[in-house]
Amino acid sequence: MRTTVRRRLDRYRQPEYTGENRCTPCTVVNLAIAVVLSVAVGVSFTPLGVVVAGVSLLAIYLRGYLVPGTPTLTKRYLPEQVLQWFDKRPTVALDADLDVEAQLLAVDAVEPADDDLRITDEFETAWDEEITRVRGDLERRVGSLLELDDPAVERGTDVCRVFDGDRLVARWPSTAALVADVAAIPLLRDRASNWDDLSRAEQGQLLSGLRLFVERCPDCGGELLFSEDHVESCCRTVDVVTYDCDACAARVMEIER
Repeated sequence: MRTTVRRRLDRYRQPEYTGENRCTPCTVVNLAIAVVLSVAVGVSFTPLGVVVAGVSLLAIYLRGYLVPGTPTLTKRYLPEQVLQWFDKRPTVALDADLDVEAQLLAVDAVEPADDDLRITDEFETAWDEEITRVRGDLERRVGSLLELDDPAVERGTDVCRVFDGDRLVARWPSTAALVADVAAIPLLRDRASNWDDLSRAEQGQLLSGLRLFVERCPDCGGELLFSEDHVESCCRTVDVVTYDCDACAARVMEIER
């Protein structure tokens, strides 16, 4: 019976607007509309207001929105600052207590080069060797790192998803970014005595910062190039600086301008 009901509901589901693709600002706007509508109807006839609330929530759950055209309305009328509150796209914005460059310098991953930084020869060699090993054994290495029972990697150049069975557990900008990070972690752990004491967010910031110093695509070996781009989300358009592979188009890093 439950399976039959689920299948019927799945007929009305819109995966492009639900699950991991659900847009938080659009969902909040639609929930607010649902509340106002339910209260307005409930003032006249309470049972009908309850029904309206239930139907509205079900529609938002299955379809991602209650009002058609919500992404356009949200993008047009919600202030940019409000949209930024909900933005989940990874950037290299740093916590006040974490200086990425200083940390990478401290573990000899990078070194000064005139007015800039460059990856050290020793770290680059070790990282390249580890990238080669990870690339040939990616799912097992990811599973071991994240302590997964049934690891699976859904590869991609613009998003890479990691699953434990059917459960989504993590996302990376691309398979190339995932390979780079998985390969870098044991090297950083060997060089930083407190690596495991750092939060996941702090580790992620260090790994993201380190990715800017990889010179070849960790997935295909192609050349990596900086460029400027416009990233279109459900209800935002953001100017970013990207670090992409010229051969396979994998996005290794993306920084909001």
